[in-house]
Amino acid sequence: MIWVLTAVAAALIAGLVAGVALTLADRIPKRFLTRRAEAPVASEDELIALTEAAAADDVIDDEERELIESVFALDDTIVREVMVPRTDMVAVASDISITAVVDLAIEKGLSRLPVFADDIDDIVGVCLMKDLTRAERAGRGDRHVRTVMRRARFVPETKHAGDLLREMQAGRCHLAVAVDEYGGTAGLVTLEDVVEELVGEIVDEFDVEEPLVEPLAGGEALVHGRMPIDQLNSLVRSKLGRGDWDTVGGLIFSTLGHVPTVGESIEEGGVLLKVERMEGRRITKVRLTPVASNSNQAPAQRNAADG
Repeated sequence: MIWVLTAVAAALIAGLVAGVALTLADRIPKRFLTRRAEAPVASEDELIALTEAAAADDVIDDEERELIESVFALDDTIVREVMVPRTDMVAVASDISITAVVDLAIEKGLSRLPVFADDIDDIVGVCLMKDLTRAERAGRGDRHVRTVMRRARFVPETKHAGDLLREMQAGRCHLAVAVDEYGGTAGLVTLEDVVEELVGEIVDEFDVEEPLVEPLAGGEALVHGRMPIDQLNSLVRSKLGRGDWDTVGGLIFSTLGHVPTVGESIEEGGVLLKVERMEGRRITKVRLTPVASNSNQAPAQRNAADG
């Protein structure tokens, strides 16, 4: 199914860009067209400008514009921004039985699971549900899962998502383990994770995760702590800063300088971010409240008041 979505997205994007160029050709000065005929292909900024002009003139709709722009944004996105972090990974030890892994996969609604030897930083392979069920039906359910696992693919967490998508398509790979600069496991990235950067969330009958955003009355919203900053900025039209973090939770950790407790808050980019729920040391729910621009109360004072 993912391969079909990827192919459809690529074909649609190519058609949209071609249609935009043809429709707007009569508005481009001839001297520009002559010069461009002798020069390299149009730059990313020029294509985005054409797309926005086409959307403004109703040549394409907003969804088509967003799809085209998401293609360019994908090459600026790194794996760390789209992966499932290691704290959320579901992995299995190499010495447990095939039957036990089948039960876990059914419970979690997963078709692929990474396999580790000593710990989560020692991923040794990946097991596929179809291989597991085939082995179990053949009467080998009591054997160790390592007997049916496949080779794992490893990629740096800083790899560009666009490059990874092309490699996954070429190698018919659906899952890769993201590693950090020290060689440890940073997270897990699937083909679906990358494709969703292009076409939005893909939900099937096994997806039971809570939404990343829950709009509330009065302009407020509840967001998950692992929501990407870029995605949040686009959604609520805020200007939350970027740094050595990628998520809302990371921004809060970095700003406070310590592990927060429920009720603590920060103010950033005209938005008050208040920690609503924690799971251990992880921020899982944050309340966003727009802050009036004429407010004279400093962020530090807000933190003290909320604490």
